[in-house]
Amino acid sequence: MATADTTSRRGVRTYGNWRQPTSPGLLGLGTVGTGLMFVALLIVIVVLMTTNILNAFITAAVFGGLILLLTIRDGDGRSVLSRTANRVAWTSTKRRKANIYRSGPLGRADWGTNQLPGLGAQTQLSEHEDSYARPFAMIYSPHAKTYSIVIGTEPDGAALVDQEQVDLWVADWGHWLRNLGDEPNMEAAAVTIETAPDSGRRLRREVETNTDPDGPDFAKAMLGEVVLSYPAGSSTVKAYVSLTFAAAPRKGAKPRKPDEMARELAARLPGLTAGLQATGAGAAHPLSAQELCETIRVAYDPAAATLIDDAHADGDVPDLRWSDVGPTAAQAGWDGYRHD
Repeated sequence: MATADTTSRRGVRTYGNWRQPTSPGLLGLGTVGTGLMFVALLIVIVVLMTTNILNAFITAAVFGGLILLLTIRDGDGRSVLSRTANRVAWTSTKRRKANIYRSGPLGRADWGTNQLPGLGAQTQLSEHEDSYARPFAMIYSPHAKTYSIVIGTEPDGAALVDQEQVDLWVADWGHWLRNLGDEPNMEAAAVTIETAPDSGRRLRREVETNTDPDGPDFAKAMLGEVVLSYPAGSSTVKAYVSLTFAAAPRKGAKPRKPDEMARELAARLPGLTAGLQATGAGAAHPLSAQELCETIRVAYDPAAATLIDDAHADGDVPDLRWSDVGPTAAQAGWDGYRHD
C-alpha cells in the first residue's frame, strides 16, 4: 500500500529540459540581429551628427522594422525575415524547375541511373566488417567530407513495460547521447523512425517454415487464419540511427580513405551498438550495404517492399546497387515532397 501511495504522489513521469540550440546575442536577437542592432545604432548616430534629428528618427524606424522582423517568430522558431527569404528562394527554384527530378535512362539526369537526388547524388557506398565480423555499410559524402554509418534497431515500445523500466531506458538513452560527445571526430547523430503497413510476408514465411506437417489440423487451421487476418491494419515500426564522422582526423589534416576510416570504426562499432541496445532500442546491428540499399529503395517506393520480401522468401538476394536506389521521379513542393 505504501508503494502505491508513493507512486500516486509522484504522478506521471515526464521528461524535459530540452533546449533548442540558438546563436548567442542580446534580447534574443541572435548573432545576426545583435550585429544589425549595433550597426543600426552607429548609422543613426552618424546621421544625427551629419544631418538632423528627423532623418535620424526615420533611419532608426527603418532599422527598427528590420530588427522587429527578426524578433517575431512562428511556432517553428523562424523569423518573418527568414520565412520571406525562404519563399523568395523557393520561387527562384520553381522558376528554374530545379524542384523536378527525373532519373533513369529517359530521365533528365546525365548518368542514366536512378541516382539519389540532391546532395545524395555524390555519395559513395562501401562495405566493411567490424571486429565482430559483421558487415557494415559506410557512406562517404565528398561535399561535406564525412563518413556515415547506419545502425538498425527494432524498438519494442512502452506497451506492457513498467514505468521504472521506461525511466531506465530514457536514462540510458541520455547517457548514450552524452557519450557520443566524447567520440572522436563525431559530427552528427540522427534517429529516423519508420512506420509502414505490414505486408504479412514475413509472418507467412515464419509460419510456413516452422509449421509441422504432422501437427493437429485445428492448430494448422488456426495458424492459417492468423496469417490471413493478423496483417490487416497492422504496421511495422523500425528505427535507424545514423552516425556521421569527419573524414579528417583533425582540422587541416588530409581526409582519410575509406579503408582507413573503416578500420577505426570497426573497433568502435561493437561498443556503440551494445550501448544502444541498453536504451530499449532492441537488437542493434549495423546495416550492410545490401540492407541499406533495400531500406532506401523501399522508402522511395513502398510497393517494392513486397517484391523484396518475396525475393528473400525464395532465397534470392535482390540485385540493388547504390546508383539504383533513388526515385524514378520526384517533385518538391512548398508544402510536400512527392516521389514514385
